[in-house]
Amino acid sequence: MTRAEIGFAIVGTGVAGRYHARAIAETPGARLVAACRPSGSGAAEASAELGVPCDAELDALLARPGVDAVCVCSPSGLHATHAVAAARAGKHVLVEKPMALSLAAADAVIGACREARVTLGVALQRRTEAGSRALHDAIRAGELGRMVLGVACVPYYRSPDYYESAAWRGSWELDGGGALMNQGIHLVDLLLWWMGGEVEVVGAAASTLRHSIEVEDCVVAALRFSGGARGAVVATTAAFPGFPHRVEVYGTSGGAQLEGDSIVRWEGGSPRVAPGVAPSGAGAGASPTALAPEGHRLLLADFVQSIREGGPPLVGGEEGRRSLALVLGVYAAAGIGPRPPGANLG
Repeated sequence: MTRAEIGFAIVGTGVAGRYHARAIAETPGARLVAACRPSGSGAAEASAELGVPCDAELDALLARPGVDAVCVCSPSGLHATHAVAAARAGKHVLVEKPMALSLAAADAVIGACREARVTLGVALQRRTEAGSRALHDAIRAGELGRMVLGVACVPYYRSPDYYESAAWRGSWELDGGGALMNQGIHLVDLLLWWMGGEVEVVGAAASTLRHSIEVEDCVVAALRFSGGARGAVVATTAAFPGFPHRVEVYGTSGGAQLEGDSIVRWEGGSPRVAPGVAPSGAGAGASPTALAPEGHRLLLADFVQSIREGGPPLVGGEEGRRSLALVLGVYAAAGIGPRPPGANLG
């Protein structure tokens, strides 16, 4: 490893961990040097697949020479614990969404990274898409006028096998929520990034309609942004066979509609990207492994640049906290949250 390379380690080698491993392999100046499976099982298999040592204990991973940064890809309920430990060991931290399951835990992560003077990034990679960034810049430049409405719709499907693939999936303790916390938070982040300002949840309802899980698989929420703009968030993992997500924003001088990874309509101002064609398939709407890898690669490259140059990453800790705060606000308005194992929503 040359001095110009940043040594990365991955904590958690499931679906998210594999996306991070691929992103590291494809990013100049980054190199995967180690991994960790906190459960202890499957470490040998993970080591063979990734081509690096795989520890069963986080402390052992953090003590390895050559580890400069850690990608936290463990179950959501462990994100904050693992991120704080990495920061205290002097490692830069790129944590998967959600960055934590409570605002107090998110604040602990932010505080630990600030105290250790390490870079903190949150894997909300939808912001890396060209259309998403162009629309954000246009809105900030006032090209769509005053924002009046923002809508995020996540009509996904996850099979029973998905929830049965790991004991933590669909649990309040380690998943922290369902369709909104696990799947919809990416689009919540985009909506907040585009609309700007403060936001208040003015009403919400949630249910478990299809799956045998503790958390919600269908949720709707009404929002009010500072300045008077209104918003709505709808998310489900019960919409068979799964459909592309959609995010729409409208202002007094124009608006835009994103479907899947493409801006499919942009009216008003001077569109900075040509509207594309909506995807023909469901993509991530039907399967978590159908997510395009480019977003993680671009996010990883941005994170590497942030470490080298000392500037903020595209999605820092405060931005990750903001999307988490809205999800938790929706859950509070809907009257849901952690409850005894096995209890379903009405």
